[in-house]
Amino acid sequence: MKHAPRLSEQSHDVQGMLKSGFGWLKSSHFWLLTIRDGCEDQARAWLSRLVESKLVVSAKCIAKGKTKPEASIEEAVSVAFSFAGLKKLGCTEAETHPFPTAFSSGMGSALRQDLLRDAPRDEWRWSDVEGADGRQTVHILVAQWWVLGATARMEEPDPAVFVVRTVENNPCSFADKDGGLREPFGFRDGLAQPVIRDLREEEGAALRQARKDAGQFYEDRVVEPGEFILGYRNEYDELTYCPNVNEWPQSGDRFTLNGSYLAVRQIEQYVDAFRQFEAANDQQTCERLMGRRKDGMPLGWQGPLGSNSAADAFRYRVEDANGFVCPKGAHIRRSNPRDSLGIDVQSSIKSSKLHRLLRRGRPYREKTEAGDREGIFFIACNADLERQFEFIHQRWLQNPRFGALDKQDDPIVGSQPSGRTFTVPGSPSGSEVTLASFTGARGGGYFFLPGIAALKFIAEGRAGAKLGPMHRLEAAAS
Repeated sequence: MKHAPRLSEQSHDVQGMLKSGFGWLKSSHFWLLTIRDGCEDQARAWLSRLVESKLVVSAKCIAKGKTKPEASIEEAVSVAFSFAGLKKLGCTEAETHPFPTAFSSGMGSALRQDLLRDAPRDEWRWSDVEGADGRQTVHILVAQWWVLGATARMEEPDPAVFVVRTVENNPCSFADKDGGLREPFGFRDGLAQPVIRDLREEEGAALRQARKDAGQFYEDRVVEPGEFILGYRNEYDELTYCPNVNEWPQSGDRFTLNGSYLAVRQIEQYVDAFRQFEAANDQQTCERLMGRRKDGMPLGWQGPLGSNSAADAFRYRVEDANGFVCPKGAHIRRSNPRDSLGIDVQSSIKSSKLHRLLRRGRPYREKTEAGDREGIFFIACNADLERQFEFIHQRWLQNPRFGALDKQDDPIVGSQPSGRTFTVPGSPSGSEVTLASFTGARGGGYFFLPGIAALKFIAEGRAGAKLGPMHRLEAAAS
């Protein structure tokens, strides 16, 4: 690329999930698709019909709805591809601008398992790499959201063309009384999301209210677009690297411009084990493990339930440096240390913005022969898998030496052997509690979320080279 594009002029080409989590669309369905050998043309035809259906909404479409996009969008779909999926559909990476190693090797590879400090993956049912024994190799991830009680319009994938695995949300099981969602352990979900500069979720009156609720802390969550969308300025004030594919028209911008990488994990939550721990201790101890109250507010919050913006308006260094309110090893303090790890407040906040994730997952429940299983279908959007998702997972969540702690990984998603402990400063039980295993991964993969023009190009195959530069597609993509 010769210059930095303006995000405001490219929103027609950015898939909508980078602007919104579609919170008003309570029903959701995640499709994990493997293209059967010899069915590539039929898979492309299905993708083409999906694009033509206008269900793959753009960020610009959401903006048209102003503060109430729910008035115009009743169903939305996003589509992403594993590295194996791109190859299956005829996209070969350019030698001059290849994909990053994390994406091309895949989360399901032995290399990434070691780097991520993952537990053995015997229980994984699917991944993003070929040749993993007993696992489905996922080529395409389709995320679908629609209005509760309505009939979804998306054409379902044909089992003759795809091996199909689905993960579904049961909104009645996880609905909060105020319209939000709670994950299976009972905690409010989806809080503390970064705001992408120039692609804000809040606009107009909503933006003014969010600024009012967050006060001086609002800018702590505003992050440069290049941290999540390829081709834009990031927190280093550099253009985020854009890989290319050989089939993409050389006269246009690179294939990956306006795209993002998704780190996806199906995390099963052991609800019975968590309930037993809660009964043996108390709700306050469970809230300290998580780092938030069950209603989503910070542990030190006083007064009635606040807004999502208010729930994200806090720091650690001044108010809780020693972790007496929110323990230093709590899940949310590990996943977003805010102002607590640098030499001062501002350098810490700057550093934390280099490792933020935009989360777009949902709780799920599935029926198995062994009974119902619940968890989170975790989706994190990021532009640099190694610096963002992998850094957080390896260095902060799975690292037994985080900050001043030793021999303790994350209390919720940690994978160290049983008998783990968690330090609770000031606890009458002697400052440490013994933990059970509360979660386990059942699958995972890295996926590329293309811009809408690139998605159309993939669906049309090599013949789609006639598509031309993406800026000519504005009318069709918007």
